[in-house]
Amino acid sequence: MDDEQTRDRTPDLAESWAIIEAERDRARRSVRVDERIVYGVWAVAWGMGYLALWTWSGPQGEPGLPGPIVFGVLIAAAIVATVVHIEGRTRGIGGPDAEANAWLGWAWGLGFAGACLVAGALGRVGLEGEAAAIVYNAVPCLVVAVLYMGSAVAFHDRRQLVLGAWIALLVGGASFAGAPALYLLMALLGGGGFAVAALHAHREGRR
Repeated sequence: MDDEQTRDRTPDLAESWAIIEAERDRARRSVRVDERIVYGVWAVAWGMGYLALWTWSGPQGEPGLPGPIVFGVLIAAAIVATVVHIEGRTRGIGGPDAEANAWLGWAWGLGFAGACLVAGALGRVGLEGEAAAIVYNAVPCLVVAVLYMGSAVAFHDRRQLVLGAWIALLVGGASFAGAPALYLLMALLGGGGFAVAALHAHREGRR
């Protein structure tokens, strides 16, 4: 009898609030982007891609085949994996966060479009050799750094702020090393930066 009364009684206010919070937490987890996946994918693409550029670099440090092809395929795969994961987790969500994500998507696309146009213009006027390698690496990496820091402001995400600042400082310092050494630095310290971010996200998730 007591068991039946326990099962049938109406939860009190504290229990009801706890149930609501548990449901909200489950809902948030179901739509939250898993940063471990995103940063992990980019750690692999960034690290292996730059190692390919370093391995097959030319006599003046310029990327030699098949390095750029391997790098491009890995980066494209990382982009696709990121977009698929984010779209799968955030589909159907509206409001300010959805709008901010849409704007950031446009910012990434336009930023890289501008970087490609700059690279094309520099190639047209004859930039080549080690100078070309430094500039072609620095411009898109700085786009990545600035966009990460912008995303950090939009979403109050300290991890993205630190990662963006790290990439900006890294590409600046690696440029002084010159090519092909800068590719190795970008692979180890850039890919390592994404790996640390993935590990930090994992530890935060466990807490």
